[in-house]
Order: sequence, then structure tokens, then C-alpha cells
Amino acid sequence: MKFLSKLQLPKKVVVLVAGVVVLTGASGAVAVFVGRDAILGPSEERVSGTACTTVMTLRQKRDGQEWIRHYIRSTAEDGDVRIKTALRVAAALSNKEEADLYQVVLMDEAGPALRADMRGRAIGAEVLFSRDPGKISGMTAPFQASVIDGAAAENGEFYGERKALSLAEIKTIVTAMTDKADCLDPNAPEGTGVAENHGEGDAGHAPAHAESEAAPQEHAAAAGH
Repeated sequence: MKFLSKLQLPKKVVVLVAGVVVLTGASGAVAVFVGRDAILGPSEERVSGTACTTVMTLRQKRDGQEWIRHYIRSTAEDGDVRIKTALRVAAALSNKEEADLYQVVLMDEAGPALRADMRGRAIGAEVLFSRDPGKISGMTAPFQASVIDGAAAENGEFYGERKALSLAEIKTIVTAMTDKADCLDPNAPEGTGVAENHGEGDAGHAPAHAESEAAPQEHAAAAGH
């Protein structure tokens, strides 16, 4: 015992030993010091995006093709989460509806309520998808995806820098997804998914005006700036 009482460990060793005891004794402490993702893996929203709500879904005929435009809202403040949400919803939509082109437009919860205002700075993330992009003017790949960096302003508008994702980035995100759910649609009739719109929409599903809809080549040009 006298030997032990005289044994003096260096302070650094004492600190390290104490740290090991604390960390191995409580998983919460491990998460604090090491990082939650390193212990439990990334959260679901970091992999597949977050919850969202459908605002309106429009089906249009354009140049002999079927286009579906899906407008959604989300509270996601992080651009990475927003684009993953939009990509997840695009995949979900394409799995349940047949169309030549799918467009998902993600807005903030504080964004516009009128269809005519759902453009420009109101858009926080956007995805275009086509199984046969060769048939769509301006598309050279199955996906086009872009996101605005930073959170939305109080009025729901986005003022950050626009980032266009490469096809490799999109493939990595989609492949890693574990959740393939669409947004919650509070107005959808039971058993239906997409609201038909051929120019005679009601107040909840206003008809889209051709002059307000950018073609894929225009989206690509905007993403390049």
C-alpha cells in the first residue's frame, strides 16, 4: 500500500484514464466527445431529407409529352437537407406516376401561397428527372438538381448562392437513401396521388401558365451562373 501511495502518475495519464472511464460509462458522453454521427450514424434527414408537405401537383401536356410539376414545402434550413428532400420526393413521384418529365420545386414554409409567386427567390431547391432525357429539350442526363445555400429569410425567400449538383453527387445521394416517401398531402383525396390539371384548375390547384414555366434548358442555364 505504501508503494501505491507513493506512485505518482503523470497528470496527462490521469486525465486520459479518467476520460476513458467517463466515456465508456455513458453513451451520451461518447456522443458529446466523439460525435453522434460517429457512434449512431447520420440522422435520417441527413441521409434522405426531412418531412415536407405537398402544396400542389400539376399534370401538363407539353410538346406531346406528359410533365408533372410537384410543389412542396419544408422547414429545412440546411441546403443539403433541402436537396435530399427534393430528390427523395422526385424518386417517390416517379415510382407512382407515369410521365416524361418530373419537376419538384421545394419552398420554405413561409413561402408564397399563390401559384404565380412560386418562382425565383421562392425556390430553395429544385429537381428535374426524366427516364428518357433525350426526349426532353435541354436535358442531357436523367437528373438536374440545384439548391440555394443558407436558410430562407423571414418572408420565405432565398438569397444564397445557387449550387448545381453533378450527376455523380446526385447518384451518391439517391443510392444512400433509406426513406423513399413522398410529402404529406393534406388535400389529396383518399387513394389518389396527383391532381390532374389541363388548364381548368380550381383555387387549390391553379393552372400553370406557359410563360411562367421555365423549360429544362433554361433551368440548366440558370444553374450554371
